[in-house]
Amino acid sequence: KRAEINLTGASQTVCIIDTGVNYSRLDFGGCYGNDDPNSNCTVLGGWDFCGNDGNCAIEDGDPMDVMGHGTHVAGIVAASGSITGTGPGAKIVMMKAANATGSFFTINIISAIDWCVANASKFNISVISMSLGGARYYDYCDDDGADNTGIANSINNAVAKNISVVVATGNDGWIDSISSPACI
Repeated sequence: KRAEINLTGASQTVCIIDTGVNYSRLDFGGCYGNDDPNSNCTVLGGWDFCGNDGNCAIEDGDPMDVMGHGTHVAGIVAASGSITGTGPGAKIVMMKAANATGSFFTINIISAIDWCVANASKFNISVISMSLGGARYYDYCDDDGADNTGIANSINNAVAKNISVVVATGNDGWIDSISSPACI
């Protein structure tokens, strides 16, 4: 007889690169940890690489979601309240790397991955999650121009620090290809 195992996200922190997170939602504890790794908030902290929600010319320390997608992703990971994510008990560090329309700039994706790696020890980051994607590829794309090469270098740095990196493969129903940066 197999013993039942109750898997939670306890003692894990996921660094999510997306459109931000509405940390005021009660499912995330209704608070923001202000980069305090000992905070009781589900969202410990993060960074906003697109503080003006348009052309991403301003950065700040408040990754509040104005689009909704990042909040949805964070809920899948760690919501605990009226809904329950796959890893209740996990902590979130949010990298807001997209503007209000959900468009990402490559430099912000690279900077967000690098931020997660640089702060992995502080926040106990074990996973980087990116629910984003771009161009269609039929093979690996690590060295396909400066954009993917830069992202590949950052992902490889994360993996070298024992951080799992997960990336959406695309939402177009392709059966013979994959989107960037999942193709890395």
